[in-house]
Amino acid sequence: MKIRGILFDIDGTLANTLPICIKAYQHSFERFTGRVYSEQEVTAHFGITEAGIFQRIMPEQWEEGLKYYFEVYEKLHVECRAPFPGVDEALKLLQERGVLTAVVTGKGDYSAAYTLKYLGIAQYFDRIEAGDAHAVVKSAAIGKVLAAWRMEPGEAAYLGDTASDMQEAMAAGVLPLGAAWAETSTLHLLDSQTPVTTFPTLQSFINWLDERIEANNASSIAEA
Repeated sequence: MKIRGILFDIDGTLANTLPICIKAYQHSFERFTGRVYSEQEVTAHFGITEAGIFQRIMPEQWEEGLKYYFEVYEKLHVECRAPFPGVDEALKLLQERGVLTAVVTGKGDYSAAYTLKYLGIAQYFDRIEAGDAHAVVKSAAIGKVLAAWRMEPGEAAYLGDTASDMQEAMAAGVLPLGAAWAETSTLHLLDSQTPVTTFPTLQSFINWLDERIEANNASSIAEA
């Protein structure tokens, strides 16, 4: 299989940002609803954008709640100052070998762009496809990126940390790659027969890239 493009999730894949997302939601929900939300109550809504989640939780105050959420999210980002160790190495390797990279996330445009810039890795990505306020659209977003790249699904892979990420990748026809290095990963919820290549560490992912991409992309780089 010749891999010409790899698409990435953000939270739990590129960086340990999921805890700050949850905390920001908890602070915001408590401020506007008057009650404390558990982690499970918060994550039950994940998959759609922040705007969509606030529209569900507080439909009459969602815009005010969303604005406050972003303020809290930015302040809390000091708890995650850098991507997972090894992410820079992996992205540089892909860049050097002519592999296109993009982000496909359930986050909204603002928080996705803010996080990638804060982490210092925004420059690696050709495109950023954010989520939707009403539904999980990762498979469609992957398709949009591939169309822009003029690339067949069989030439691309998607790296994510959740069972739903892998399902969306398979629905889009790309190679599903599981990032299992974060404690928040839910890849263990996948059926054991699901054809996912899972990486317990970032180094194992880098090793896989090093083995798979050098020969595959050598001719295409020479032609570029």
